[in-house]
Amino acid sequence: MSDPSQQTLAAAAAGDAQAWRQIVGAYSGRVYGLLYRQCGNGDLAEEMTQATFAKVVSKLADYDEQGRFEAWLFRVAVNRLRDELRRRKRHAVPVDFDATPPEALGQYADGPSPQQSMEQDERIEALRQAMTQLPAADRELLELRYTAELSFAQIAEVLNQPLGTVLARGHRALKKLRAMLEDAEPPE
Repeated sequence: MSDPSQQTLAAAAAGDAQAWRQIVGAYSGRVYGLLYRQCGNGDLAEEMTQATFAKVVSKLADYDEQGRFEAWLFRVAVNRLRDELRRRKRHAVPVDFDATPPEALGQYADGPSPQQSMEQDERIEALRQAMTQLPAADRELLELRYTAELSFAQIAEVLNQPLGTVLARGHRALKKLRAMLEDAEPPE
């Protein structure tokens, strides 16, 4: 998804409701998805999505146009969630993937056979279990990369870390995840 035009951002910062609706419409689903994957709680993700856009509307005039808007928006969202979790002094709840609708997992009626579906479900469950065992920082990085579909450069902006650090952490996190999945595979 490309960033909104500078004209749209300027109009939204000046109070143009239509420009603001355009921005919210374009990004609210992705912000919610990112936050939901981070905390595993739909109500909290919805609350933090609203809080993110409330913060963004108040700070839009301060947005540094040199960085990508999307990366800035996701950084605000992740920081808002971290602040809220710290405030509540509780840990993130694992995602209840059983509540995820099957179509969100890529399963369709005219798709794979029941055997293939079962095998795919087992692989997905193994991946989810392995993800919950990763350290929070590794899980966050992988979710930004593969759920929010950010580039490593964008993730570096969101996490406010050097690109080289993010690349190295991403490589190590994938290596850990791969090892966990290989250990979890039953022998044939």
